[in-house]
Amino acid sequence: MTAKDKALSALAAHRDRAAKLRAQLDDKDVEMVAACRNAGVTWREIGAVFGVTEVTVIKKYNKKLTIETRVRPKTSSSEEKP
Repeated sequence: MTAKDKALSALAAHRDRAAKLRAQLDDKDVEMVAACRNAGVTWREIGAVFGVTEVTVIKKYNKKLTIETRVRPKTSSSEEKP
């Protein structure tokens, strides 16, 4: 195997590892955004953390959040049943 082949093989292995790490970070971002939404954080506040607009963060994360992680509408105490 030539030096060129070794270098290309090492680059390919690095790119595979980098892609896996990016996917893990993306999954963690979704988890953290869901936790923020469940805690009542607005899309605008989340966007500010990422350095993007509210619209951008909604487009990226809203569909990735599962039904279970979406924020439930708040009800007033007068709407609650005894």
